[in-house]
Amino acid sequence: MSHIHIQDGVLSIWLIIIGYLLIGLYLIFLFFNKKKFIANKKIALVGVISALMLITMTVEIIPPAYHMNMAVLSGIVLGPVLSILAIFVANIILAFLGHGGISVIALNTIVVSIEAILGFWGFKLLNSKVKNIFISVFLATFLALFASAWISAGVVYLGTNGVESPFHNHEHAIETVHEHSSVEHHNANSVSNHNAIDFNLGRFLFAILSLGIFGWVIEAVITAFMLKYIKQVKPDIIEYDISPGIE
Repeated sequence: MSHIHIQDGVLSIWLIIIGYLLIGLYLIFLFFNKKKFIANKKIALVGVISALMLITMTVEIIPPAYHMNMAVLSGIVLGPVLSILAIFVANIILAFLGHGGISVIALNTIVVSIEAILGFWGFKLLNSKVKNIFISVFLATFLALFASAWISAGVVYLGTNGVESPFHNHEHAIETVHEHSSVEHHNANSVSNHNAIDFNLGRFLFAILSLGIFGWVIEAVITAFMLKYIKQVKPDIIEYDISPGIE
């Protein structure tokens, strides 16, 4: 999963405000459409999924030092709208447990929600073509995790604006790396003109390819098994057709 591990006071205030405005608009939309999206069964599922995400986000898989969040499972089970609510609740609790600052609750919710939404639509598309629930969930989860990692990096890059970022991609190895140029053969002018704090895209890519991919495979496999099991024992939880494929 991708999650922004940043304490308060690091990201630019304009980005934080935009994040909370977007979440505020979502909550207003949900309030005025609650009869359409919220039923007693769905509310219970939101609570269950929030609890599941809270557990998986705080449990580290060693190796490769990875935290799952089950965002794609949330998106597929709850749908794009209610999965955001479950993710928002989980991120609020995580922030109060010290898992990121209060100011980044909204941004973390947006990043993880995009992961859930991409997983939902990716799964629906793949399942209609592949006709195999396990393969469809696996591919949708893996691709959603890959995309959300880049979105997280983009958020941090925009929000730091020259401030060192403690961001990592839940593998504890994907970080925005900022370093001072101290090579002796650089002249004084080149050092003074060089931005001492910079986003090192090369190291970010290396961390993704060397460590992140293992975590994505693990989460994709577990998500695929869980969704296949849910479909077998409690098919009414998922309120749209799923091609079972090869059992």
